[in-house]
Amino acid sequence: MMKNRHTNTYTFRSWVLALVIGVALLVTGYFVYIEYITPTPLIPNQPTTKAADASGTQKTDEQKNQYNVPPTHPRELIIKKLGINANIVPVSTLKDGSIDAPKTAWDAGWYEQSALPGTGGNGSLFIDGHVNDALGTPGIFYRLDSLAAGDIITIERGDHAMISYAVQTIDRRPIANVDMNQALRSFVPGKEGLNLMTCGGVYDTARKTYDDRITIYAVAT
Repeated sequence: MMKNRHTNTYTFRSWVLALVIGVALLVTGYFVYIEYITPTPLIPNQPTTKAADASGTQKTDEQKNQYNVPPTHPRELIIKKLGINANIVPVSTLKDGSIDAPKTAWDAGWYEQSALPGTGGNGSLFIDGHVNDALGTPGIFYRLDSLAAGDIITIERGDHAMISYAVQTIDRRPIANVDMNQALRSFVPGKEGLNLMTCGGVYDTARKTYDDRITIYAVAT
């Protein structure tokens, strides 16, 4: 009887030890996966937050035509359905990790760490713009959410090459649920993308921004 008791105790301890080791390996594997295998986010998960300047004025056609950028950079955004023909200015990342936006409500902003137009591949241009200025005057993307799948968006580069993109889908969600890494990827892997973002929903006076973000996903035709 004593022998059986010791054997059972030994077997129980072996099972406990195996279970502890197994859990430890699972925990270690999880942290290795998080630290070394999962993709690094492109930028912090914060969409654009900067408000448009009320002092800005719309450019004349002559001023738009005189605007120049490097040959491979996006120069002009054209959406015939919405009557949009606007200069594209480069924007960067702000100190809080969010992407900057144009100073005025009538220019579009190209995130300069996103893709260049006409380069192909699975990258995507990211362009943002304001729904209105600080006085409530409708901005460049006031009717952006009226676009539909199949609508055409055209980018003119600095060398005047024209690249067209077809809208794939429109995504609207609360600002807290916006995935900026997704917003910087092509909607169709392997095809050059163009993603446009603007504000929607209700204006949050405390945060000085709207509570929704509208993203248009398009790919090169």
